[in-house]
Amino acid sequence: MTSDLDRPETGAEWTRLHGARRPFHAALAAGVLLVLAFLIGGVAIVLEHTRRTALNAAELELDRSTKVAQSLFNRHMLQVDSALVSLPVMLGEVVAGEDGAVRKKATEAILRSLNDQNFAFRDLILLSPDGTAWASAQQRPRLPSTPLWMQASRLQIGSSILLGPEKDPMFGDWVAYLARSVIVPGQGRMIAIAEIAIDGITTSLSSLITVPGIRLRLERQDGRLLAMVPQDELAMAASVAEPSPATAPGAPPKAAASEDRRATLSSSRVTLYDGIQIEASLQTDVALADWLRDRNRIIAITTLAGLLIVAFGASLSTALKRQARLEGERQRAQLQLEDAIQSMSDGFVMWDADDRLIVCNERFRDLYAASKPFIKPGALFEDIIRGGALAGQYPQAGDDLEKFVRRAVASHREANETIERLLPDGRWILVTERRTASGGVVGIRTEITAIKQAQEELGTAHDRINETMAVVQAQNKVLLERDRALRTQNILFDAALNNMPHGLLMADSDGAVIVCNERFRTMLGHDSPIRQGMKIEALFVTGSSGGMIDPSVLGEMSRRQLDMAAQRQSGTFVASGKNGFALSVTQRPMSEGGFVAIYEDVTEKERAEQRIRFLAHHDPVTGLPNRILFRTRLEAMLAETEERGEQVALLCLDLDKFKDVNDTLGHPAGDLLLAGVAARLRASLRRSDLVARLGGDEFAVALRSRNAGVKARAVADRIIAAIGAPFTLGDRMVTIGVSIGAALAKERAADVDGLLKNADLALYEAKGSGRGTYAQFEPRMEARLLQRMAIEEEMGRALREEQFSLAYQPLFELATGRVLGFEALLRWNHPERGVISPADFVPIAEETGLINEIGAWAINRASTDIVGLPADVMVAVNLSPVQLKNDSTVSIIIDALGEAGLAPSRLELEITESALLGDDPRIIAHLHRLRDLGVRIVLDDFGTGYSSLSYLRRFPFHKIKIDKLFVREATTRSDCAAIVTSVVELAQRLGMATTAEGIETKEQLDLVRRLGCTEGQGYLLGKPKPILAALAQLDMPAQLAAAPRIARGGTSH
Repeated sequence: MTSDLDRPETGAEWTRLHGARRPFHAALAAGVLLVLAFLIGGVAIVLEHTRRTALNAAELELDRSTKVAQSLFNRHMLQVDSALVSLPVMLGEVVAGEDGAVRKKATEAILRSLNDQNFAFRDLILLSPDGTAWASAQQRPRLPSTPLWMQASRLQIGSSILLGPEKDPMFGDWVAYLARSVIVPGQGRMIAIAEIAIDGITTSLSSLITVPGIRLRLERQDGRLLAMVPQDELAMAASVAEPSPATAPGAPPKAAASEDRRATLSSSRVTLYDGIQIEASLQTDVALADWLRDRNRIIAITTLAGLLIVAFGASLSTALKRQARLEGERQRAQLQLEDAIQSMSDGFVMWDADDRLIVCNERFRDLYAASKPFIKPGALFEDIIRGGALAGQYPQAGDDLEKFVRRAVASHREANETIERLLPDGRWILVTERRTASGGVVGIRTEITAIKQAQEELGTAHDRINETMAVVQAQNKVLLERDRALRTQNILFDAALNNMPHGLLMADSDGAVIVCNERFRTMLGHDSPIRQGMKIEALFVTGSSGGMIDPSVLGEMSRRQLDMAAQRQSGTFVASGKNGFALSVTQRPMSEGGFVAIYEDVTEKERAEQRIRFLAHHDPVTGLPNRILFRTRLEAMLAETEERGEQVALLCLDLDKFKDVNDTLGHPAGDLLLAGVAARLRASLRRSDLVARLGGDEFAVALRSRNAGVKARAVADRIIAAIGAPFTLGDRMVTIGVSIGAALAKERAADVDGLLKNADLALYEAKGSGRGTYAQFEPRMEARLLQRMAIEEEMGRALREEQFSLAYQPLFELATGRVLGFEALLRWNHPERGVISPADFVPIAEETGLINEIGAWAINRASTDIVGLPADVMVAVNLSPVQLKNDSTVSIIIDALGEAGLAPSRLELEITESALLGDDPRIIAHLHRLRDLGVRIVLDDFGTGYSSLSYLRRFPFHKIKIDKLFVREATTRSDCAAIVTSVVELAQRLGMATTAEGIETKEQLDLVRRLGCTEGQGYLLGKPKPILAALAQLDMPAQLAAAPRIARGGTSH
């Protein structure tokens, strides 16, 4: 056998190769140790980084806690302090006696009222200079201890101090006292004290703690605790009994430390009240609790990974040793394989992927005797074939040897077929070649000379048999084609019958079944196939138990069909079955007798026609009559009431807040709500009353009565109460309302159009008066609507023809008399009606949305007019809630400032509290975006309508404008003066400016100056004027002191 494979190594070579593998094992061990070192180092770095991250997160949480606690404590104490500030004014106005002295009994009533209305303190006490309680909100006041009283007695008029804490001997809880020196009319100087429960403060602070383990301390600079969370009675008592010497007054705040001296993180902030600070602390081991847990997990995982790496190295070393052992066994097996190949009776050959000879046995060389000189290991298959062809090895090669070589090479490369070869000595061999997984080829050469001779003999016999079979096949072919055509026809006919969407029945002249399809059997409810020859009468009777059609109807169908067959008639009729099932039967006679009938399911068609007829006059969502049917029935009702002497009342209903439900919960929820409204309307009305859905969220009710006006009002009240009750929509509960407008047929022409028009006018009036109201038509409504429509139509023309203008009212700094800027006030100079008040057209502009265009014009004009004034002069423009909801308002303002070249800080935008009522996130987002640009945001008309401190928390305004109502009456009513004082002090605490609106007299000007208002505006200081006339007011400081004592009209908007 010929092969290019080497024999196995000798014993010395085996030992040498295995000895060379020892340094590799040492390198493998070193690599494992290096990977372990990198793993441990990386984990250490990660753990240190995550530890610092955990500490930073804890420090940020402590800073947040102190910041929020500082804000909460400041708001609490400001609320108490505001009550103490307003106390003298209220006592002087309300409880003064004839001699001007304040009465103790009346004073205590006022104190109790204030105490009941405010949960920030538990008691209000007025102490005389000698320390006795002159008046209190409680019957038995708890007075501060003597040391605390001595601190309070040294207060100056108007100043305050926070005293305590000390333990209440009666209730055992801790209290603090906020003291303020005040002047009580007729009594002189007194100390007003508010008793504050420490528990209230700690409860509020407890809600701020979001991370377990955080401790909050409210303490003075001398180390005395005012409150702490969690509460520690021993620490409070020890702090009050003996302040820490290290934190005496004037010393810096002490560093945070834990009682058990463990490492602690801390953060502190100073409150608005001198000497009191908020400190938050957290033990380091608590802050790192999650990190420690994660660290242990990481160490465990790292240890496991290290073990896995060591195990991998050991496994790899073992695998290498095993591979060496297997290599020896492989070479021994190769010797055995070579011996087996050499012993084969067939020729064996193996080629590599490049078609080079690897190995062949002697039998192969014997079969290809002429090619022996070319059969050598490493020789190309193509070269061996070519050499053999030249030596006469292949008789079938012919004259074109190269073509034979190319064909043999192509067949060899395919290596997926078996071919026969003729040898020069007349022998035949079978050549079988298959491709190996490595891309080589394994070939077997088997001598088949005896098989070829037997095949020749069999071929001769086969030819004789074929001649005989040809005759038989020709005869069978004709028969098979006929049978196939018949079976195909039957299959197609059966498939057509049983796949028809309609039932089919064919009967002979005797009324017996010839054929029917599966659909017909299903319609009649037959459980088993229908037999051919069954009589029609029996067919319809036996099928009556479980079919789609009632038994009585089946009997009528059979009689009708037999009558049509007897008379040889054609026709179509419809039979109705169970649950509205409808069957159309079409029957035609056959020429040889009998009939063919088609049965079609027309149930959906019948239902669709009924549905169309219903929807033509009814609303699909509620099932109520629609506008067309309601109008027809209303006309009939009007005609009937003329004969009976009754009146007809028409009520038009419009749902309030329906659009909000539809927009937030979706149209399916809106449809459920409409259906619920329809059900409640039906329950609220008589059977003789009419109710319909006119479209959208509009409904209509018509009723008749001899006293229709009273009846309509009663029905409307009932409907308003019914619709106002909550609706359940799935898992949501919603509440809506309804506005109702009514019209009586007797009031105007008793026609449907007039009645609908009057009811719509009344509905419009009801919606204008507030949601959930009722209004009955009056002739004046039509005139008012026409006037409103005229204004609405003329506003668009006024904007195009520049009928609008701006008047500028100066705004003064009260301390210096300097003109700070101007408020731009909108005016409509109508060519026919004269000057139209903004109160008459601005609400209409807001409803129609035209306020967006008018507002954009006003901002552009104001920016253009004011840009030429000195750089410290600003302009204020009012923004309506409609503008604030418009997403393009911010870009309009930015474009106006850019086109005019006006700095954003010179523009003030005034909004009213009503703009913030709906908690619309778009409005807050727009305001924050404008504020970030540098535009100043002002809260206008503060103190009226919807005043709430939550607005000041929700958005950081630059300025508060005190409504002219309080300014006008501040000189005559002490409560108004107290309100102005509270607003000014609140604004000062929040860092906001205040503007007093509507200053009309010298007394009002002096008062708002004295109370601390920073800015003023009103007819006393300057009336609204065109821009050129307003420029003359820039030198107003010289005229401020000489302003007239009274002017009429106040601030105009």
